[in-house]
This record gives sequence, structure tokens and C-alpha cells, in this order.
Amino acid sequence: MPTIDPLFSPAVRELFAHWERSDQLDRLETLHRGLIERRQSIVEYAIPGDMRQRTISSCMVLQQALLHRAERLLAGSGILLIQCNIYALALSVRGHVEAAAVLGYLCNRLGAVTAGNIPFSAFAYNIVCSFLGAKHPDHFAKSPNPPNILTCIEKADDFLRATFRATSQKCLRDIYDWLSEFAHASNFLSHSSSFIVDTEKRKFVFRHDAGVQESDFELIGYLEISAGIFPILFDHLSGKLKSDGLA
Repeated sequence: MPTIDPLFSPAVRELFAHWERSDQLDRLETLHRGLIERRQSIVEYAIPGDMRQRTISSCMVLQQALLHRAERLLAGSGILLIQCNIYALALSVRGHVEAAAVLGYLCNRLGAVTAGNIPFSAFAYNIVCSFLGAKHPDHFAKSPNPPNILTCIEKADDFLRATFRATSQKCLRDIYDWLSEFAHASNFLSHSSSFIVDTEKRKFVFRHDAGVQESDFELIGYLEISAGIFPILFDHLSGKLKSDGLA
């Protein structure tokens, strides 16, 4: 088998080793290899006029687009951490959770079709909105609205709970909400990443040139959770499309 170069640089590995988290980095590299193994270079257009095949083709394209997003966000996490760019890291991890959530949303919608709860045409429209949806009023005036990301997260959590007996009823939603606290410029957690409080001297000491704190690895922990959920959802969707004779 060909040798696969390590995803993370020696500097990133040294940082994780310093905080005694080398095992976590190994797990992230394993998860990344799993994403690479799921790549497809080409997805063919469906036959024009065949709504069923066109929908499945679009679904497979959407799968690969989300895979590309998840893989790149995971690959970039190490450099963001070593730069102590906690704001970008939080946004990156939240973006990864969003990619997993959209996959979970698709699994939920396809499950509703096979259970007879919604017609295939409704699933087809869900795929159109997820694939071609946009909200810019000028450049995409004729595009359908994309599904709301919180709706995707809710449906993904429903799917995980029903299909895999997930212990947390709001696994992705809890993670997403916490990451949003870091991501928004008007929230305390975002501000608190920039300083420490010296209570004795009554001062806010800003961390303009400071290095990584142990608490910053909490974001990496959330990334690992999302990166573990993503291939489960990816494979379930692929298997469901094939087992139901849709792909």
C-alpha cells in the first residue's frame, strides 16, 4: 500500500505532545484518512427529465461537497491551533458541525421517504434546496431558500437519537450553541479568549502574544466528535440510497 504522509506538521504534533494529547492527534489523522477514502473524483449527471435519478445524482454531489468541506476544515485545524487563532478555530469547528448536520438532515429526510411519511417529491425538493439554495436577493434571486442550519441540526439529532440510540438528545445542537458563543463578536466567551483577569491587581491582561492554553483544546475535542459522526452519517446515507434501490 502507498505511504500516506502525516496530515499534521511536526510543529503541530509537538504542540499536542506538549499537552499530552498525542493520542488525540492520532485519532484525528485516522478520521482524516477515512474521509480521503470516501472521496469520489466524478459524479455523473443524471438523465435529463428523470426526477428520481436527477435527485439521487444531486444527493451524491452534495455528499461529496460536504465531504470536501469536512476534510478541509479538519486538515486546517492544526495550523489554526498552533497560531493560537481561537476565533478561526471555533468558526472552523462550527463549520464542520454544520457539514455533519446537513448530512444528518439528508438521512432524516430520506428515512421519512422510506417510512412513507413524505413523498419522494418532497425529498427531491429538500435536495434541491440543500444543493442549490441561496439567499442573496440580487445574485440568486431565483434560487430556493436553503434549509435553516438549526433545522438541519435538529433533524440530524433526531436521526442520531432514533437510529443509533445517541445518549444526548441534542448532541449536535449543544455543541453548535457552545461554539457559537465563541464565534459571535457580541458574546462573553469570544471576548474572554483575548484576556485573563488578574483579580488581585484588578486588571484585564490581554493575551495578544500568548500561546495556546489547555482550555483551547476543548475546541479540538468538539472537532473530534463531529469528525467521528460525519463518516457514520455519510455511510448510512450511501447505504440507504443503495439498499432502497435509489442509487
